[in-house]
Amino acid sequence: MSAIRKTWRVEGMHCPHCETAVRSALVGMAGLSEVIVSFQKGTLTALWDEKQLHEAEIDARLREAGYGLVRGTKCAGWVRDILRLFFALAAAGIFYLLLTRTVISDWMRAFPTARAGMGMGALFVVGLATSLHCVAMCGGINLSQSAVSAQRGVKLTRANFLYNLGRLCSYTLIGGIVGAVGTALSITNTAKAAIQIFAAVFMLLMALNLLCSLAWLRKLTFRLPEGLSARLFARSAGKSSFVIGLANGLMPCGPLQAMQVCALSAGSWWRGALSMCCFCLGTIPLMLGVGLASGKLNKRFARPMRCASAALVLAMGVSALASGLALVGAGTPAARPTDEDGIAIVQDGVQYIRSELDYGGYPVITVRAGIPVEWTIHAEEDRINSCNHEIYIPKFNLSVPLEPGDNLIRFTPDAAGSIPYTCWMGMIRSTIYVIADAAETETG
Repeated sequence: MSAIRKTWRVEGMHCPHCETAVRSALVGMAGLSEVIVSFQKGTLTALWDEKQLHEAEIDARLREAGYGLVRGTKCAGWVRDILRLFFALAAAGIFYLLLTRTVISDWMRAFPTARAGMGMGALFVVGLATSLHCVAMCGGINLSQSAVSAQRGVKLTRANFLYNLGRLCSYTLIGGIVGAVGTALSITNTAKAAIQIFAAVFMLLMALNLLCSLAWLRKLTFRLPEGLSARLFARSAGKSSFVIGLANGLMPCGPLQAMQVCALSAGSWWRGALSMCCFCLGTIPLMLGVGLASGKLNKRFARPMRCASAALVLAMGVSALASGLALVGAGTPAARPTDEDGIAIVQDGVQYIRSELDYGGYPVITVRAGIPVEWTIHAEEDRINSCNHEIYIPKFNLSVPLEPGDNLIRFTPDAAGSIPYTCWMGMIRSTIYVIADAAETETG
């Protein structure tokens, strides 16, 4: 027997989904058997008969699916990945500075990341916006199962329809389960922050994995238990595209994690299911189009799509991280007010201040330490929306729903400094400045 066990390093694997895509791409190749793919190691191991199958043919088949055998020395690849990691981390740092210190922070508040309290139409738009990420992450599975279906004589249109129908059913079912769990549990603002930060870290790791292929970085990626994943895909191999779509809904994914946080706070099982359904419907048009275009789009634009997806997920991760940190009272202070409207007036031992609610932002105010504050926020009905309708001040664990008309907020700051506050979702952020000098209070 001339077959030998051979291990190759594979480039282009950026998530656990890719193990299935690589395996599927090699199905039916004579001279290759017992294929084992490891995302964490970045390797492909198989029994290989080089008399039957040339190594270049394996590489060509993988490149059709958006992957490929690593060329050059391991050292050269390691240096390249370190440079990629450096630039990715630098990009994340720049994104965060832009998000917290420039006018871009206002734009990012409108960035379509799944958030609790969003309308169903908005969640559909979120799905549309993140479908590029879905193509980069799941496109290999989509394309490979289309190819397998074609080999079995199944029409491409039917295979892709069943695949996306499976995704839709899986997402909707998961949304219902998560929504029911959220209804049974009382989710505090601290818990919301923890879940949101977890989702943000998930997305940032995923963005780095899209750009780099360092082994230690891949080990930090969350995934299904290896045994469960192997049994799941072993049972779905060669079966209907619908089954593969169902399995796809169980795979770890950054934007999907954020969407599940949204479903968790939906308030009921059916709203959780409906929110996930709307999100998935938004991802279907591009996924379906790519599947119907077969492997041509993925082969030609695999690298640009991956880079664009990395940038998208990086922006979503930074946005989610900033929101999560805001819910625990961390963040960059806003600019102090320079006019009298933002500075409290002390009368009869109480500080009074009046503000107007803006559609997309909260006022920055200045008060004095040690004196009770009565802060009135006037809200016009047409300026209250699903995001700004509840103010949360983490330092005082104070949540204040806003109604049309005057809304009174009472608290007593105990020391000079800055107190961040935010909307209940962590998207709209502002600052309460506390000073000790009475003269400074009056002059700003």
